[in-house]
Amino acid sequence: MKKLKQWFIGDYLAKTTDVFERSKIELLYSYSISFWILGTAFYISAIVRGYTYHAFVLTFAVIALLLIPFILKYKQNVRIASIWYIIQQILVSIGETTIQQNKPDITSGLWIMTFVLFSFFLFGRKWGLIIFLMMNIISGVSIFDKRYSNTCFPAIPRFPIEILTPLLLNLIVVWMFIKTRSDAEEHIKQQSLQLEEKSRELETKNHDVRDSINYAKRIQYAVLPNEEAIQRVIPLSFIYYLPKDIVSGDFYWFYEINKEEYIIICGDCTGHGVPGAFMTVIGSNLLNQIVIDNKVYEPGKILMNLDELLNSTLKQDKHRLQGVQDGMDLSLIKVNKLKKECIITSAKRPVILVRDKQMKEFKGSKHSLGGMRSGEKHFEEIKFQLKEDDVLFTYTDGYTYQFGGEKGKKYSSKRLKEFLVSISEDTALVQKQKLEQEFTKWRGQHEQVDDVNVLGIRF
Repeated sequence: MKKLKQWFIGDYLAKTTDVFERSKIELLYSYSISFWILGTAFYISAIVRGYTYHAFVLTFAVIALLLIPFILKYKQNVRIASIWYIIQQILVSIGETTIQQNKPDITSGLWIMTFVLFSFFLFGRKWGLIIFLMMNIISGVSIFDKRYSNTCFPAIPRFPIEILTPLLLNLIVVWMFIKTRSDAEEHIKQQSLQLEEKSRELETKNHDVRDSINYAKRIQYAVLPNEEAIQRVIPLSFIYYLPKDIVSGDFYWFYEINKEEYIIICGDCTGHGVPGAFMTVIGSNLLNQIVIDNKVYEPGKILMNLDELLNSTLKQDKHRLQGVQDGMDLSLIKVNKLKKECIITSAKRPVILVRDKQMKEFKGSKHSLGGMRSGEKHFEEIKFQLKEDDVLFTYTDGYTYQFGGEKGKKYSSKRLKEFLVSISEDTALVQKQKLEQEFTKWRGQHEQVDDVNVLGIRF
C-alpha cells in the first residue's frame, strides 16, 4: 500500500510545502481508496443479495472514487479532486436516500457528519456550510418522500458494525484537523526561528556595510578641500553640499595657485552613493596630479588632461568591452584677484553670473569628461572682467532634478536660476541658508533623488 500511495501522490507531496495542502492530499487519497474498497465490498454484497438498485448506485460510486487517485497523480490539483469527490458523494447520497426505506437513524447521521467534516476540511468554512445545508435539504426531502411516496425499493438491512465505520472516519477527520493545525503551528514556529536568524544575520551584515560606508565617508571628506581653507582665500563664498546617501557622487575641488590666483571646481560624477564616491576620489586625485604636480593652470588644458587621464585610468576604449564607461560633468572657475579677471570652462555644467540683478549663463561644452570617446572634445575658455558685487553660481543637477512642490514636479533649472537671482544681493551665509530652506520646502515628503552641490562666490 505504501508503494501504491507513493506512486499516486508521492510526486505531488514532494512538490508542495504547504502543510494544509499536504494534509488534504493525504486525507483525500486515503478516503477515496478506503471508500473504494468498502464500495466494492458493498457492491459485491448487493449483487449477491439481489439489491439491483443499490448495485447501480454503488457502480457509479466505485468508478467515481477510482478516478480520484489518478486526478491527484496526473492533474496534481487537490481542489479538482475534492470537487469531484463531493459531486460523487452528493449524487450517491441522493441515490441512497431515494432507495433506502429505513428511517433516519444514528448511522445515517454519522455518515452525514463525516461528509460535512470532510467538506469543511477540504474547502473551508464557507463551502463547508453550503454543503452542510445541501445535506440537510437532501435528508429533509428523503423524510418527506418516505412519508408520502408509495414507491417501494428493497432496503439493505443495517448491521451494528456499520456504526463503527462512520464513527471511526469522524475520528480520523478530527484527528487530521488537530494534526494539521499542530504541524502548521510547528512549521510557522520553525519559519519564525529561521526568519529571526536570517534577520540577525542581515542586521549584522547591514551594520558591517554601514560601518564600511561611514568609513568611506570619512575618506571622501578627507579628500575634499577643507571649507575653512576655502573661506580664508574666498571669504565671500559658500558651498551647499548635500549627499543623497552617506557618501556622494558630487564633489568640489580647490587650489590656491598663488596669492592672486585660485581655481575652484564643482563636479558631478556618474551615479551617487558608493560608486559615485569612488569616482569623486579618482577625479580629485587626478586634478591634484594635473594642477598641483604637473602645474597645469590653463582651464581648457586641465579639462583635456583630466579627460585623457580618466580614459586611461578607467581603461575607457571603444574597442575594449570590459572598460568602465563612467565619467563626470564639472565647471571650473579660475580667478585672478589682482587683475579682477575670471576664466570659466566647463563640461556640461552651467555657470551663472549675476550682475546688477541681471543674469548671464555660461553653458560651457556639451561633452562630459571620461566615457567612451565619440570624437574630439573641446573645452572652450570664457574670459571676462569682474566687477564689484558680481556673483557667480555653479551647481550640479541634483537641485534641479528634485521632485516636490504641490504637484510633485522637478524643481527645474529655470526656477533655480530665478531663485539665484533673487538671493544674489544677500550675504554668502544667507544665500546658503535660503538655498537649503528652499530645497527642504520644495522636497517636502519626497525622497531626495540625487546629490546636491551648489557653489556661490561674491566679488
